[in-house]
Amino acid sequence: MRFWQKTLLLMLVLFVVVLDVSVIMIMNKSWRLNMGREQQRAASDQALIANNIYENLNSIKSRGMQINDTILLDVARSYGEYYRERGISLELSSQDTPVYAGPAEPSARYISVTNELPAPYGYLQLTYRRDIEALYAGQDELNRYFVYINCISIPVLAALMYVLIRKLTKPLQSLADSTKNIAEGNYGKRVQLQNRDEFGELARHFNRMADAVEKQVTDLSAMAEEKQRMVDNLAHELRTPLTSLQGFAQYLNAAHIDEEERMTASGYLWSETLRLKNLVFKLLDLSILSHQPVERSRIPVVELFESVRRMEQANLDAAGIELILEADISAVWGDRELLESFLVNCLENSIHASNPGSEIRLAAYEQDAAAVLEVTDYGRGMSAGHLERVFEPFYRVDHARSREHGGAGLGLALCRQIAEAHQAQLSLSSEEQKGTTIKLILQLHNNGLLT
Repeated sequence: MRFWQKTLLLMLVLFVVVLDVSVIMIMNKSWRLNMGREQQRAASDQALIANNIYENLNSIKSRGMQINDTILLDVARSYGEYYRERGISLELSSQDTPVYAGPAEPSARYISVTNELPAPYGYLQLTYRRDIEALYAGQDELNRYFVYINCISIPVLAALMYVLIRKLTKPLQSLADSTKNIAEGNYGKRVQLQNRDEFGELARHFNRMADAVEKQVTDLSAMAEEKQRMVDNLAHELRTPLTSLQGFAQYLNAAHIDEEERMTASGYLWSETLRLKNLVFKLLDLSILSHQPVERSRIPVVELFESVRRMEQANLDAAGIELILEADISAVWGDRELLESFLVNCLENSIHASNPGSEIRLAAYEQDAAAVLEVTDYGRGMSAGHLERVFEPFYRVDHARSREHGGAGLGLALCRQIAEAHQAQLSLSSEEQKGTTIKLILQLHNNGLLT
């Protein structure tokens, strides 16, 4: 049974029971009051008639007449016949012996009062009976009217309560439909309810919950897709060097190869092993950055730039590229090794993208109360489509040149992790055949000190 049906049935039963019990109690109270008035009237009439008979007997006695059964019968009969037309029956008894008994219908419902006459006629009892059939008939009519009203009012009440309860519980149906849609995967469904009551408040809280669930599901879905893409790319990256290692290992096991061929095969094995080592180290760096907090310290910019130059000087010389250093601020706050890794990865990407004889600019300056580390090259650049995915793990703009230099597409992904670990902003701009600029925007102050 649905909630609205149970509510309707319960409310209808409660309303009918309470209403009927109340009406029945009022009817019973009215009946008791009417009966009380009838009893008071009967007692008053009996006392009045008894007093009249007493006065009449005294009058007869004062005339010197003896009070006997014949006189009592005549007196009682005169009063009995007079009150008979009013629906009243009288009975006079002398010491439980009937003296006079007026006619009465055996089936009639009546009220009866019996009392003794005043002294010296205390041996006489006067019984007063009055027909109250009209009172019972009125009560029966009232009972029939009560049943009639119930037969009409209950269906009308049920119809009105049905409309009212369906209207009141309609928001619950809307919530149930929205919950069903969300359970079926439609996380964008919301409750369109503008009520200002508890249902409206519940709808607003439900929509907030749905927003949070949709965001969490979207984030989890994106994370799952990113992890799956990373696993697929990792498998793809491992396949090439492992295939090469297997092939050259089989080549070395051949029976007839000279020393020069053996050295060539060993060189290929060394280069592929180096590629695997670089890949593993990059993945390890990404894993560490995800679980280890960064401890910041003050790092002189000149020392940071010179350290990066020493690490990359051999690659710069081999590519015929000049590195230009520009330090307009004295120091930055961060982790020295991570910032060195950031700049080294950016420089290596710039070296691979630049032509011999060009230059790369490494700068540090203040901008909008922040410290900026910037790497700019004037190489091939990249299109807007590449900019959207360049920070994804294993993504490479030029697959052929990246493999040629042993790259796995993890450099910029590592740079993004370093920026997030420093709570810094990372900016990348590029234009084809004009070059690329990458910026790391760090805090300029730490604990109130100027860098």
